[in-house]
Amino acid sequence: IVGFTPISEHYKNNDDPEGLVECINDYLNRMTNIVLKNGGTVDKYMGDCIMAFWNAPLDVPEQQISAVTAAIKMQACLGLLNKELLSEGKLPINVGIGINSGPCVVGNMGSSQRFDYSCLGDAVNLASRLEGQTKDYGVNLIVGESVAINAMDVYDCVELDFVAVKGKSEGVRIFTLAGDKRTGRDADDFKTTSLKHQRYLSLYRAQDWDLATEVSEELQVEWPEFSEFYCLMKDRIEILRSETLPSDWDGVYRATSK
Repeated sequence: IVGFTPISEHYKNNDDPEGLVECINDYLNRMTNIVLKNGGTVDKYMGDCIMAFWNAPLDVPEQQISAVTAAIKMQACLGLLNKELLSEGKLPINVGIGINSGPCVVGNMGSSQRFDYSCLGDAVNLASRLEGQTKDYGVNLIVGESVAINAMDVYDCVELDFVAVKGKSEGVRIFTLAGDKRTGRDADDFKTTSLKHQRYLSLYRAQDWDLATEVSEELQVEWPEFSEFYCLMKDRIEILRSETLPSDWDGVYRATSK
């Protein structure tokens, strides 16, 4: 959950701690059902966070697509839940979701007194970092490159950045989703806007700040669902203008927060 503190304070100010527990349990129950129905395994709950993985203990065909599908259905379900919360005078819930794929170690892990069936590995750590970056990029879902490659036949994937998340020295390409190719929407419109977005990224990485800003302002109007992303990138450009970057700058942004 993004912005959990205001939600917690809302229930505290109304002297309703039981209400907070009921709200979070309702949220976790709905989200968990979606994960399970789409082939996922719930690893653990960490407060208001759900950690889940696919392809273990049983093989899951097209595991990346199943995970992305679960994420999209979770967002749709959250929209319905928020309508209920608002009708009751309660604060809505916003979430950030990170999805990544790669080799992991999966099995029973822990101590001789207590253990969990869980997964470990660099791919798992990156998934957690991607979830944390959603608030910095103004989107509620970020997926790694391997997920985007495997899901792009079903979903429209949009590259956001080339970023070295906190704790990592190498940059990775990160993506979000713009829609489901099976819904019958206008594919030509998406292709036109997507090409313009790719041009924007090329200009940004070439340090053509003025033209990149101009294109991003056009995209804010044409692609309003990513308006916050373009605003955030515009602010970043203003910071980069004041810095002396090497001519061979590779465009990697080094994140300073998790």
